Amino acid sequence: MSVRLECVIDSVEDLRMPKVYRVHASCGEVKLDMELHNDIIPKAMLTGKNMVVEVSREKESCLQHYFCGQGYVVSVSKVGENQRVVISLHGFLVVLKTPSQPGLNPMDQVFVGADFQ
Repeated sequence: MSVRLECVIDSVEDLRMPKVYRVHASCGEVKLDMELHNDIIPKAMLTGKNMVVEVSREKESCLQHYFCGQGYVVSVSKVGENQRVVISLHGFLVVLKTPSQPGLNPMDQVFVGADFQ
């Protein structure tokens, strides 16, 4: 199982926790929100960029990306017309809002890889 998304970064929002921000991106019909730390991926690096995100159960495919994080699916729920999948990368959240269920279930171990172009 692997979900690969090519995204356009819509905005970057600072959070209350120091040096932590949230990226809002559009990936075709999928919306993505991803929390990141400025010491790992500097916020300035994202300005005017696109990103490729891959959610996979394979560690090796994740390690091919600039950023690779291991985490767990926290919840899968239906919100309006969309499925909402929440992944926790040891506290930092990745939220996918997609019209179809991507084959993920709560407590699945996943790897989230990201590249910034």
